[in-house]
Amino acid sequence: MGVLALFAEQISAKFIVAILSTCAVAWLMQTRFSQQTEFPLINQFPRDWNRKKAEAAFVQDAQKLIREGFRKFGGPFRIITLLGTSVVLPTEYAEWVRQSPDVSHQALAAEQFFAKYPGFEGETAVSHADGLLINVIKAKLSQNKFSVLFMNSATKFLKNIWTDNKEWHDIYWAKDGTELIGQMSSSIFVGDHLASNAEWQKTSISYAINMFQGARALRTWPAWTRPLIHWFIPECNVCRAEVKKADSLIQAELQRRSMSGGRYDDTITWMHQAAKGRPYNATANQLGLSMAAVVTTSELLKQCLVELCASSVLIAPLREEIEQVISQHGWTGAALAQMQLMDSIIKETQRLNPLSEVNLERKVIRTTTLPNGQVLPAGTNISVHTASLLDPSIYPNPIIFDGARFLKLRRAGGKWENAASAVSTSAEHFVFGLGRFICPGRFMAIAEVKIALAIILSEYDVRFVEGYVPKTVRYGFEILGDPEAQLQVKKRAL
Repeated sequence: MGVLALFAEQISAKFIVAILSTCAVAWLMQTRFSQQTEFPLINQFPRDWNRKKAEAAFVQDAQKLIREGFRKFGGPFRIITLLGTSVVLPTEYAEWVRQSPDVSHQALAAEQFFAKYPGFEGETAVSHADGLLINVIKAKLSQNKFSVLFMNSATKFLKNIWTDNKEWHDIYWAKDGTELIGQMSSSIFVGDHLASNAEWQKTSISYAINMFQGARALRTWPAWTRPLIHWFIPECNVCRAEVKKADSLIQAELQRRSMSGGRYDDTITWMHQAAKGRPYNATANQLGLSMAAVVTTSELLKQCLVELCASSVLIAPLREEIEQVISQHGWTGAALAQMQLMDSIIKETQRLNPLSEVNLERKVIRTTTLPNGQVLPAGTNISVHTASLLDPSIYPNPIIFDGARFLKLRRAGGKWENAASAVSTSAEHFVFGLGRFICPGRFMAIAEVKIALAIILSEYDVRFVEGYVPKTVRYGFEILGDPEAQLQVKKRAL
């Protein structure tokens, strides 16, 4: 108590006044916007001056609020989130968002993932105005020429972790999945030498996981406290420590390469070439790649396995497709393109297991007007509801998992001939986004999932632990598969 009392006595009156004034101004501006906006508010509660009730309602059941909002207002409406107020647009506005030059995904992502704070350097690199990281991903990682690298990494990892045990045994997917994708990704991100470094694997994966968890934790605090409070959030502290470790490892790798004089074909080299002498943060870019690749891709792979365990009748034809395609084409991009049943299963998994209740999240960077005439002021956050994914007029029996759904649509031709591909997006299925902010890493992500699934199903039998029923975790807009998915595997008797 003595230390706290002394600290309190040292706080000047001016500092207290400044803090209170800042809060007052923020509250007044927030209130003013609420009064002037054209969009009604769905989660508004009496005497909720600090918005705690509204935020709690959002965190607990955003899905219910969104459905209630469209039912009540019949069009765009506002919802209070942990990052302030956002305007939710109906799914038919997806095409408008795709075309609008007045909205930015990167501007919103930098805000959502606190790019300006120490420890969030990975997001700083992803959303950087120079576009270095994004441009390298688009130019290099969209090429299906890394299949053998991914296959070798996955095969070696699974043999070490899941072994050749021919008896059913439990696996811990939360760890195995992220490490599997981390190992596969590192083979092309940092090259064989660093990819085989256990400390790098541990550091990059830990950073990716804690960055997302730290951002979630930080969002629960009022905006005006975040510049201070992030120093005390455990996950943010872990991120800062991992940045230091990662920088030491990356700098050592750069020095090793400089001394060896060898040639390398990985993102470390591509970043250097694309920068063309401009200064850039090599460590931040690598952490940005890990952040973007590891968590979401391992989540998709997990959900695919969960759906296959629940619909095990699909496993035999899927294995047949894998065997036939690999025997004809080997581990090539052509082989992955011919895995059309697998492609359909992945896309159907995404349809029923999107990562968010909304997508196409953007910040309005210039005041603009919606097709219905309503004005979106600069600074407004917007998103589009993903209702099209469960629209029965688009997908018959939409709540039923049909692994061959998109294969049948592809074979029917028309607009679905290309749109049915897992890497394609449309107004009917925009899990990967739309327009100029479409996910640039989707080609690599789908390739990794296909190769991982092909190896897992070829080498192992997979099933649920007896009595296990998958569950879904919702947190605000986020939708996550069961983080404690209970799976068992055994080596196949071939």
